[in-house]
Amino acid sequence: MSCIFKNEDGEIVLMCKGADSVIEDRLSPESKGSDMFKKTKIIVDGFANQGLRTLYLAERKIDQIEYENWNSQV
Repeated sequence: MSCIFKNEDGEIVLMCKGADSVIEDRLSPESKGSDMFKKTKIIVDGFANQGLRTLYLAERKIDQIEYENWNSQV
């Protein structure tokens, strides 16, 4: 599930929630290489190995032109 909103700084943000495996496949190489992701993956994998359902929340800033192009197609 995804939503697009404008934050208090006026930036357009896309936030997406989904299964860890689905979101991980869509992350940039920079995100996958970050220390934060590596630490998070270890913890989430531990939860998954216990049989728990795991979700990731990802975000990306979108510029005005990209948003307008997308919004015109909806």
